[in-house]
Amino acid sequence: MASLKKQALVLTLANAYTRALGFVLRLVSARLMGAEAVGVMEMSSSGVMLAITPVTAGIPTAMSRLTARRGADEGAVLQAGLSLVKRLSLWLIPLMLLASPGMAWVLGDFRTLPAMWVCLPCIPLLGLCAVYSGWFYGRDDAATPAFNECIEQTVRCALALALLLTLSSRSIALTAALPGVAEVAAGAAVWLLFRKKTPRLRRQSPDAGIRHEIVRLTAPTTGARLCQTALRSLNAVLLPVCLRRSGLSQAAATAQFGLLNGMAMPLLMLPGIVTGAICMVATPAVSRQEGRHAALKRTMRQLLLSAWGVGSITAAGLFFGADILSRHIFREPALAPLLRLLAPAALLMAIQQVQFGLITGLGIQNKALTGTVLASFLSLGVTAVLCPMPQLRLYGAALATLAGSLLRVLWNALLLRHARQAGSQIVLCDAVSL
Repeated sequence: MASLKKQALVLTLANAYTRALGFVLRLVSARLMGAEAVGVMEMSSSGVMLAITPVTAGIPTAMSRLTARRGADEGAVLQAGLSLVKRLSLWLIPLMLLASPGMAWVLGDFRTLPAMWVCLPCIPLLGLCAVYSGWFYGRDDAATPAFNECIEQTVRCALALALLLTLSSRSIALTAALPGVAEVAAGAAVWLLFRKKTPRLRRQSPDAGIRHEIVRLTAPTTGARLCQTALRSLNAVLLPVCLRRSGLSQAAATAQFGLLNGMAMPLLMLPGIVTGAICMVATPAVSRQEGRHAALKRTMRQLLLSAWGVGSITAAGLFFGADILSRHIFREPALAPLLRLLAPAALLMAIQQVQFGLITGLGIQNKALTGTVLASFLSLGVTAVLCPMPQLRLYGAALATLAGSLLRVLWNALLLRHARQAGSQIVLCDAVSL
């Protein structure tokens, strides 16, 4: 457990640094770009994420699980992961290139095209970096991915600001694409750092069996992430429409949407600085303890209690500090009551993130996918019903968020309880047979 705490601390410090730098970048770039260019950039990112998700979602945890497994051939696991990402990229890049004009038409703004096109190299680069990250986690080396993540954010921030300061006045389309250029450069830099740090491996053909195992482990997570991305895009269309139906003008509805997604939601995700680190170290820790019921149960309890502690502190801070945050940080008094209502979601999101790490370590992600999809549809349904009501409006969306998060946590808790009981029965049967 001491090793887990050390790894979690390293990742927490790295997450704190990257998130703080990301916040500064978001704040400064918004002022340099202007609202219109930021809007074009955000619209284009919804299309790009659909192409990046298959090579990143679930890859780090799958690589970590397979590498940490007792008797695993670490070199074969790495080569299989790299081979898989390269194969997927050969399909995804041309598909994205062909689909981008249609995506721009659906988004209603062809100025999103340059931002989509410059991000095409991110598909293989981020996928390869995800493979390396998971591989190092599985080898109990959390420092290398954490350090490289800090380098990536530093390069991206510095280059994005430099480009915006020199070229942002040219056009809206060009300005929206500049952060993507910085992202590609940062991804390339980190990929080179990972390759340099990786020990020399003997040359061998990628193992098709291991590659298939990676696909099997990542498929549920990828499916869930794709569903979440698509449903999040649908929610971005649905919520403003519902707010207008409640009697708000288009400008007021857009402002309310920004209040929820641009101010409240980032605060709810603050526990992720710590729980994201716990999630990453939980997967290999659980994988190593398969078949050792008592140790597995103890580790799962300790990790979940950590999530409860971090989430509870954040939720209490948001509830009691809502006035300070709304008036002095965001200068938006309407944010305070919304934060008080959403504060429990910070606890739910913290627990959910650690639950995901445990579920991945146990290899039961396919069972968690159903809960993720049901929770997303529940959230959309509650939004459609409550938000048009004049007395609720944005609070209806907050209740929808709470409902979806609670269902995910309850579903995952049932899965983990069933997995513990199954493990206990296996141990008991082994003891009786002896």
